[in-house]
Amino acid sequence: MRDLGQMKRRPFTLLTRVLLLGLALSLHAAEAVVPVSPVAVQQKEVIEPFGAKLFNGNFLKTRGDGLNPNYILAPGDKVAVAVWGAVTIKDIYTIDSQGNVFMPEVGPLKLEGVKNADLTNTVRAHIKKVYTSNFDVYTNLATAQPVAVYVTGMVNNPGRYAGLPSDSILYFLDLAGGIDPKLGSYRTIEIIRSGKTISTTDLYDFLLKGKIASLQLQEDDTILVKQRGAVIQLEGNVARSALIEMKSVSSSGDEILKIIPKAAEATEVTIIGMRNGLPIKQTMSLMAFLGYPLRNGDTVTLRDDGRANTILINIQGEFNGPATMSVKRGSHLVDVLNHIPVDPGLANTEAIHIRRVSVAVAQKDAINDSLFRLERSSMLALSGSAGEVGIRVQEADLMARFAERARLIDPLGRVVTSQDGVQQNILLESGDTIVIPIKTQIVRMAGEVMMMHAVTYRAGWTAEQYIEKAGGYSNRADTEKVIIHHPNAEVEITDTLAVIKPGDEIIVPPKIDSKTRQFALDMMDVIYKIAISAKVAFTL
Repeated sequence: MRDLGQMKRRPFTLLTRVLLLGLALSLHAAEAVVPVSPVAVQQKEVIEPFGAKLFNGNFLKTRGDGLNPNYILAPGDKVAVAVWGAVTIKDIYTIDSQGNVFMPEVGPLKLEGVKNADLTNTVRAHIKKVYTSNFDVYTNLATAQPVAVYVTGMVNNPGRYAGLPSDSILYFLDLAGGIDPKLGSYRTIEIIRSGKTISTTDLYDFLLKGKIASLQLQEDDTILVKQRGAVIQLEGNVARSALIEMKSVSSSGDEILKIIPKAAEATEVTIIGMRNGLPIKQTMSLMAFLGYPLRNGDTVTLRDDGRANTILINIQGEFNGPATMSVKRGSHLVDVLNHIPVDPGLANTEAIHIRRVSVAVAQKDAINDSLFRLERSSMLALSGSAGEVGIRVQEADLMARFAERARLIDPLGRVVTSQDGVQQNILLESGDTIVIPIKTQIVRMAGEVMMMHAVTYRAGWTAEQYIEKAGGYSNRADTEKVIIHHPNAEVEITDTLAVIKPGDEIIVPPKIDSKTRQFALDMMDVIYKIAISAKVAFTL
């Protein structure tokens, strides 16, 4: 029974082995003939310089023949001349090395430097020296002498290339394989003749405005493509991502978007770059970006994500670190100050305050409202006699000039953020400027004093004593009041006996005689608003 069982199992085992071996061979054969599909790898978009598609051979396909009216004749050019009437001439002349052609009937004629458009008149005037009348002239520039021009600098294939003098700079650059997209400048291309630069071309003018210099090249001229200047990378919701070369070390966002326009839905901008050796990443509204100064190496991304989740804060005064910060929307002053390093020996941290755009706008509106009332009151002032009419006209003219100057002054938008020496943790707005004043022992005086002056701080001194140091009051001063600007942006209107602190600025306002000015109150309103909001001593 044992042997029978083994014999029954053995055929099954052999059959199984044969089947498995056949299956393995089939799989091996299948692996040998079935190709393996490659794994798809997503390639990152290659961002090219703006203008990189200029030089793909198109300028080589169409070229001038050198026969345009402005072409200037040069040695080697061939000129066909036909004269009939009193004299008969029909020949083709080659301008020799001295710039002349020799016509047997009339002698040598200087043609070098003559415009193609003036060729017929030049030949006619020369023949008239011999045959005064009864003839006519026909000329034609048959061929132009080729020139060899060096193309060098940041091009793909520097070398010496032949062309016609009237061929454009684009033709020769195309012959040299175009501008090196990684090294070459599309904005600074020089034409050098006899060691001197005679022309500089900006290809952005050609790309954006269709303008290019129509300079006639000469033998051994050099076209030099300079090294690429400062570049920013523009991407996102724009017509086309590109590397944009700036004309100077800095350009505004508005200047960049004039080169490549934004998409209609773009609403915010993120800028990544370096400032003062430190990396930055800032997100701002499209409107703020238009005036933002861009630097070499910045990457600018336009998006349509709606309201930015960060705001841009400026820092001014005595501190260490970048002058701009991108902070989360909803950040508060004290929280941000904790991330701004300062030197306690130099920074007056008790006088920290902010300058706010919205406050400056409100202050400007208040000044304009006061100026409107002032102008209206001066124009509508009543006059009781003919003599008063003349006075009122003079006053109205004076007020108009006063208002014109006052409208040029921009308030600072200063906001007091400390109370009793404690900094308040107020909510920051986009565009706020945090001012960290430097510690100083200087007191400044301005306004109606004999000398605009700055003196060292004297403990316990009053405003009156500092004014005396400035030479005393002018003859137009209000000797009873002063406006004191404290370093923390607080403003105090007080008498001259007020005790002054280090860093204070004293403004002595003018005194306006209310008996001779019907609108004295309106004038004082404007003067005080300007003095308080702009720290400017303004007067008639």
